[in-house]
Amino acid sequence: MVAPSVAQARRVAAALLDWYRTEARPLKIRERRDAYAVLVVEVMAQQTQISRVDQLAQRFLERFPTLDALAAAERAEVIDAWRGLGYNRRAVALHDAAQQAVAGGGLPSTHEALMELPGIGPYTARAVAAITAGGRSIPVDVNIARIVQRLIGAVPPLRPRELQIAADAFGDVLEPGLAGTWAQAAMDLAARVCRRTAPDCAACPLKKSCQSAGETFAAPARRTAATPFPATRRWLRGRILDELRDAGPAGVSITGARGVHEKAAVELALEQLVRDGLAEQLGSRRYRLPRAALKS
Repeated sequence: MVAPSVAQARRVAAALLDWYRTEARPLKIRERRDAYAVLVVEVMAQQTQISRVDQLAQRFLERFPTLDALAAAERAEVIDAWRGLGYNRRAVALHDAAQQAVAGGGLPSTHEALMELPGIGPYTARAVAAITAGGRSIPVDVNIARIVQRLIGAVPPLRPRELQIAADAFGDVLEPGLAGTWAQAAMDLAARVCRRTAPDCAACPLKKSCQSAGETFAAPARRTAATPFPATRRWLRGRILDELRDAGPAGVSITGARGVHEKAAVELALEQLVRDGLAEQLGSRRYRLPRAALKS
């Protein structure tokens, strides 16, 4: 098992946190440290660039300022507030998680308990616990995985369980409450310095403690031309959901083609949206955002 020594982990922590004090990305959302706001941000950031999340999370939190407010909202309100983020099933999962957490007395503080909530995976649970409750387990996404594996010179790449153990070894040397800061610093370093194929090792604050310093990394194999976004199922689902958002409680009749998507594809997308809890059918061709009764 490849893992950092205590001495390496301490050197990395000192250098990384010192760099972060002056080089952190100026994200407004990082100024909030309450568990609910951090949960919202982390769910949004699962598949959305953090710069966009920084803007859209503020809007969402103004509409639902507390966990209780989100839990009490109609599903349609939550999906409407998710406009612009995409991957709308995250909104459904976040709403379900809020309702389950409120029913249980509030958001739990440990990553193990947070993972019991709908749609909350290992990274999100660890991030919330580390940032807001002094959790010491480092959340690992693709960016932090890259930094951890380069620091310890892991070749071939570690399996997920081994990677989490290695990451947590970096967290073990931190003072209480700093694991979240370490993770945010690592995310910024990955975005600006320790890039996937062109790391700027000369500018890296960790170069003296990195087992991969100075190495070059092959570019990923070229993929075949991607399907144009307007031709994807994701585009079609988003287009339909925006129609439902604009229609309001009365709903709207949805028939015929949308863009390059023929009638059959639209009907299939509608069936999937209903099944995913993102739409409800009012009549033969009339749909709206789901307006489930408020839960007491």
